[in-house]
Amino acid sequence: MADVTPITQTIKTVGIYHGLPVFPQSFEPLSALVVGASGISGQHMIQVLSQSPERWTKIYALSRSARNIPTSIASLVTHVPADLLKSPEDIARKLIDGYVKADYIFFSAYLQPSPPPGEPLWSNHDELDRVNRSVFSNFLSALPLAGIQPQRIILQTGVKHYGAHLGPPVIPMSESDPRLPSPPYPPNFYYSQEDLLFSYCKIHSSTSWNVIRPCWILGAVPGAAMNILFPLAVYASVQKFLGDSLEFPGDWQGWDNVHMQSSAMLIGYLNEWAALSPTAKNSAFSAADGGPWTWGFFWPILASWYGIPWTGPAEDEGKYVKINMDVPPRGIGPPGNLRYSFSLIEWAKQPRVQEAWSRIAQQNNLLVDPFKELEQIWNPIHIALVSSWPWTVRLDKARNMGWNGYVDSVEVVRQVFEQFSELKMIPTLPKSGGLN
Repeated sequence: MADVTPITQTIKTVGIYHGLPVFPQSFEPLSALVVGASGISGQHMIQVLSQSPERWTKIYALSRSARNIPTSIASLVTHVPADLLKSPEDIARKLIDGYVKADYIFFSAYLQPSPPPGEPLWSNHDELDRVNRSVFSNFLSALPLAGIQPQRIILQTGVKHYGAHLGPPVIPMSESDPRLPSPPYPPNFYYSQEDLLFSYCKIHSSTSWNVIRPCWILGAVPGAAMNILFPLAVYASVQKFLGDSLEFPGDWQGWDNVHMQSSAMLIGYLNEWAALSPTAKNSAFSAADGGPWTWGFFWPILASWYGIPWTGPAEDEGKYVKINMDVPPRGIGPPGNLRYSFSLIEWAKQPRVQEAWSRIAQQNNLLVDPFKELEQIWNPIHIALVSSWPWTVRLDKARNMGWNGYVDSVEVVRQVFEQFSELKMIPTLPKSGGLN
């Protein structure tokens, strides 16, 4: 007979985040090294750790620049300037010079090489694999050279592990899904990074591992690359300025598809839970806010925030462009497609749009140009809005091990927009409209 002895857990709420673990006070003072500290995930990881200075007495932030570390927590963080494209010896010297001794390592560094002109953002698979495999390999090789022996390394990848960027995967995506073979599928650098991690932990047996796989990551940091919310906020701001409605670019399938979002803060809380939970070691976990999401549900809410009308998918079938994907990751059935009546990438290239933003930026002293790296900034939100397949994951594995973290993704988006405004990336969000 199965053991039905109740297990009691203590959880807490921090702001909009609920069901977060309360750790025992018996932890010895710990040190953490956050790699990729200037990115969305890395910066929010630092914020999560800095909420418990009695536990995380030393936090090291490794990145090329310290500019994204919030001033409110800068005194709790030691920046380690390092370029992961350099040799392991060079990286080790930076770690030694920074007196880094890390019990736990949270790695979320990511490089996005520019695709060939006119090609989709993630089309240069070989270069993506080469560059991101190199940065992780260089870093891991630097650790023994610097005398660092971590208890746990937590590697963040994403749902591209399941092929979500290539077309319809098995839904919901699950940690137990097999890897996609290459060929017929393109190389996947997440597999290369995992193999490097597994090999490292096999050689260094005192180190265990975790892999965290989020969906679209929601968060605000200076800069705009690989962030679906910044271009969405720019789009809404310009439409309001021009007196236009909030038009949806995708079709009815894109409107109704169920997605899941991943708040960068909740990913940070999940990372900390995984790192400090003995039963979670040597496990991979999908990461999401916990609730379903459709653009059809959110579009009227977004329009209400800006006090403008909205329109759903175009009724005229003749307006749609359709781009078919290749072999679907699920291995059976038809391929996915990107189907849209207009592209936000092309919308962003319009002179009237860029002129409107120039006036908005001048009036509000904005600091970030959303058109400087146009393809890299606008391609992710284009794909998120117009893909024909759902992006959902199973969260059962982490929940069965005791993870209860949850946040309302709509509340996250509202908070991120307000943080964009504080960072002088978008104008102040209008007060009109609520969450529902």
